[in-house]
Amino acid sequence: MKNRKRIFAALLMLSAGPLAIAGTSTNTLGEKITRKGTGDVPACAICHGDHGEGNIKAGYPRLAGMNAEYLDQQMTLYAQDERKNRIMQEYAQKLSIAERRAVSDYYANQTAHSSHIDLQTLLPQAAKLLQVGAPNRGIPSCFSCHGDNGQGNKDGIAPIAGQPAIYFIHQMNAWRFDERPVTEGNPMAVIAKTLTLKEIALLAHALQ
Repeated sequence: MKNRKRIFAALLMLSAGPLAIAGTSTNTLGEKITRKGTGDVPACAICHGDHGEGNIKAGYPRLAGMNAEYLDQQMTLYAQDERKNRIMQEYAQKLSIAERRAVSDYYANQTAHSSHIDLQTLLPQAAKLLQVGAPNRGIPSCFSCHGDNGQGNKDGIAPIAGQPAIYFIHQMNAWRFDERPVTEGNPMAVIAKTLTLKEIALLAHALQ
């Protein structure tokens, strides 16, 4: 009788093993690359943080909570030399398609810090561009696409709130000078060229 009980208990443990693993499965590849890197690529966390929090002072963007498809698309653009950044181009090319996807999924599943933008504390010109835009120049409000507080959305439109000001300025200039590709229907290149340099700087610091 005791032997039967032991055999039954052992079978239960064996059958529970795969269920336990499935119940706690995580994106281990994405986390590993993010925190430890690979043989050719250093840890993503060095610049973007363990949880994608970014680095305001250094100008490295926040990735936490971004749409995974969007992140993967940007990595592909770097890998194909269509989006320019010497470091990101090199690392994206050294990562496999599966590795790039794993890192994108990992950061997409991290909790983003909710950056609340208090419009009352901003310069009127910046607040108007965020909330109303400049209809007379064909510029929609930033919030009309990027969310009611610049937090982005699940459809792949990136968050702009909480991003480093220097990063925002660099990206807007990349669109101004056709150095960053845009997908069909994406209005950013037109908007960036229509905004003045002063307006871009105002928005960058307001959003940061």
